[in-house]
Amino acid sequence: MKKITLLVALMATISMNAQLIFEGFDDITSLVDYTVYNVSDSPNTDIFQGNDTVFPSHAGASTAYLGMNFNATAGSTIDLYLVLPAVELENGDVMTFWTRTGEGSTFPDRLEVVLDPDGSATPPTSTDPGSYTELLLEINPTLATGGYPEAWELQTVTVAGLSGPTTTSLAFRYWVTDAGPSGSNSNYIGIDTLEVNETLGVDETALDSFRYFVDSNNQLNLAAATAMESIVLHNVLGQQVASQRLTSNSEVLDLSGFNTGMYLATVTIDGNSKTVKIIKK
Repeated sequence: MKKITLLVALMATISMNAQLIFEGFDDITSLVDYTVYNVSDSPNTDIFQGNDTVFPSHAGASTAYLGMNFNATAGSTIDLYLVLPAVELENGDVMTFWTRTGEGSTFPDRLEVVLDPDGSATPPTSTDPGSYTELLLEINPTLATGGYPEAWELQTVTVAGLSGPTTTSLAFRYWVTDAGPSGSNSNYIGIDTLEVNETLGVDETALDSFRYFVDSNNQLNLAAATAMESIVLHNVLGQQVASQRLTSNSEVLDLSGFNTGMYLATVTIDGNSKTVKIIKK
């Protein structure tokens, strides 16, 4: 299982968001509520588990990333979508992920992040993007040689184009022309460590003062300006491993009995919740 190191300084300031999606692509056969549409001119291979003989993952096991490559079509145009699970999104929410291609690639690649602005989930076709019409990010739009990152690079996408809170999906679109086994473009790309985070509203400012750190004795230290109400801990499989009622603005949770690895801690203050990643060493 992938472990992502999170360096947390004592009482460090943290961003105000709540996690909607986290995926490390340890095993793409276990993805839940993701949808693949291969609407290339001659659809062939879809998404696949990362190949560490091309390059290793950004984090975790060497193959723990998602791959796409020139074999997505047997023809000359790649148009391959990976649609993320539907969640409630608002303008200003943030998606982050890491991506790269192989070193010294002479076959340019392109990747887009698109949004379904009305939540209708109309599938794309070979001639129409369906409802995934809001372009939020385009990496290497002109298919320039060297235009796609050749080392793992963090990408940050801000949600825009929604009329208000909408239950809908973001999607990756691997779209390359003059592509495929005989084309001048399209090689191999990886996607890793995907997150979608909700930006909290003005009614959630009680969380603004929240701070946390794990000390050398594996004690999770929590602090806030007002009394905290509860903390719930989940492992990376989504299983709840701890739940504790809190009553003050300074609390400690003993992690010494937990397995080494990453956990998601959800803290509630004044009825509002925030989820953060912590590491038990």
